[in-house]
Amino acid sequence: MEWIEKWFPRTGKCAIEGIRLAVLNSILVGVGGTVVFLLFEAVELLRKSGIPIPLPVWLVMVLLIMPYYVLMFQYGKAFGALSSSRRPVAGFAVGLLGQLPSVLLLVVSIDVELYRYISSQVWRALFTMMLMIVLVAPVMVGLGSLDNNDKR
Repeated sequence: MEWIEKWFPRTGKCAIEGIRLAVLNSILVGVGGTVVFLLFEAVELLRKSGIPIPLPVWLVMVLLIMPYYVLMFQYGKAFGALSSSRRPVAGFAVGLLGQLPSVLLLVVSIDVELYRYISSQVWRALFTMMLMIVLVAPVMVGLGSLDNNDKR
């Protein structure tokens, strides 16, 4: 957990902490996205060979995406503890700036028509999860920044 905490906010400035969150988000989405994509493609290969197993969407949601949301909330909480501004807009701005890599990944995957090269079921699951991350993670950072309990 130490390697993640070194990416946590050190100042209360929106732009600096938003960029720090964007770098952390790039690492997490890059590594996690690759693992999820390879897992889904492996399941798809097993399905094509005749083994009737479902895509492990709920497993990915519980083991990767829910902890990601908790991490985003904790990041917002750490930012809120350091920020002198009590405006809710500051935390949401950090969350939006931090999600730019996820938005960029989503836009590029649509632009290069990734759905043509992978299974439609895998594309639908990946697209839905990525869209969910893009929409919910900034809200989690914003809500974390408003949390007044047990500040660091």
